[in-house]
Amino acid sequence: MATRAFVVMLRTKVHDHIEWPVELAEFRQLVGAAGFEVVDNIIQTRIHRHSAYLLGKGRVEDLAQRVVTEQIEVVAIYNVLTSMQKYKLQKLLRCDVLDRYEVVLQVFEKEARDRVSQLQLELARLQKSYPFIKVAVGERLKREKPSRGEASRGGGEYAYHSKLQLVRKRIAKVKSELSKLRRENKSRLRARRKLGIPMVCLVGCYNAGKTSLFNALTGAEKEVSERPFTTLASKVSHASNPGVFFVDTIGFALGLDPSLISAFQLNLDDMRASDVIVLVVDAADDIILLRMKIHSVLNILDATGIERRRIILALNKADLAGTQLAEQVIPFIEKQFDLEWVAVSAATGYNLSELELLIRRRYASLA
Repeated sequence: MATRAFVVMLRTKVHDHIEWPVELAEFRQLVGAAGFEVVDNIIQTRIHRHSAYLLGKGRVEDLAQRVVTEQIEVVAIYNVLTSMQKYKLQKLLRCDVLDRYEVVLQVFEKEARDRVSQLQLELARLQKSYPFIKVAVGERLKREKPSRGEASRGGGEYAYHSKLQLVRKRIAKVKSELSKLRRENKSRLRARRKLGIPMVCLVGCYNAGKTSLFNALTGAEKEVSERPFTTLASKVSHASNPGVFFVDTIGFALGLDPSLISAFQLNLDDMRASDVIVLVVDAADDIILLRMKIHSVLNILDATGIERRRIILALNKADLAGTQLAEQVIPFIEKQFDLEWVAVSAATGYNLSELELLIRRRYASLA
């Protein structure tokens, strides 16, 4: 039986009536993929976050009553919480509270099968949990503070510092292991570059069809699934027509926390080292969702240091987009983004030769 969950969102952009329903729907999908049964949405609109609870105190008290009466075990919050907010909410709601960062981590962990992915995820979780541990144990120590005349540094405080030290040591160990793996990965990337063969990285949000396109271009048979984030570790393969290295890497999601992305440095190294970036989008998506996904990925690529001139757009699932492709998607892309594009279908093979030609032209122009 699935764990019962409420999905909570605080809307601070009071004049936004377009994007927030899309963000909420995407988050609900992630909560479901994490293994929870979404019982209801709780949405509050206010300009400023409540410093202690994110939501207003009255709304949180109402929520606490519903948690009990509806037997809710998890409250999944779209917004990213401070450690103190998480602590106070868990104390008042008396159930697990997960913010967007933690929900995404939980989905990632269902798909992490290789050592690199597992280490990167462990680092992300440790970096998120460390400040929360400081708050939670620190608050407990305040309640247990010895009276005047007693020892000022009791066993509780010793245990507190010992626990923090253990977490710090584990973070250092994981970072050390990842640094070694990262050096090895960079060595492989340099060796490929010396061959003079273009390296092309496929990026995009999950379920855009990146892995299907990777398989179609390379003849590989990597797992394809509708589950989010089935690709966590980068996959590399020659093109079916030799002369190009293709890299399939981690899928993104709307509103990914920058600190979560930064934990996946090996994947980002693959993107940085690639000569051409193919931003794969689902051309059958609603146009608002399509716009939000493209902007979200471009923001990540900008922050990673990837120049726009290295990026081309692959409008995948052209066979499913139907008339929307010509009537809405292509005019929108040409108006909003200064990027070359090609409509393709990984499923049918439509226009894959045109995509390869565009890649080679872009590589030649950058050489």
